Amino acid sequence: LAHVELYRIAKVAKQLGIPYAPCLIGFEGHGGNRRPTIRGIVVHSHNVDLLNEAHVEMQSQLVENEVKERQQAIYGRWRRLIKGILTKERIAREYAND
Repeated sequence: LAHVELYRIAKVAKQLGIPYAPCLIGFEGHGGNRRPTIRGIVVHSHNVDLLNEAHVEMQSQLVENEVKERQQAIYGRWRRLIKGILTKERIAREYAND
């Protein structure tokens, strides 16, 4: 068995159908309020390479999606700015004679 501690690795394992278990590292807390510390997952050692490759692929897709969402947000803000300017000019033209 191997302990794999990567960001969202459980999601990757679930998508691939690889059996896994959450890894309990220990307990932490203060003043008697102890909580379990769960970090990463435990998988069979022969699945580690496949899981790491899939994780790298998923991370690259996440980065691409973040860039795409950011660009769409930027275009949306520009569109709103331009529409506001055009609306302001149109209103100024229509009501300039009044």
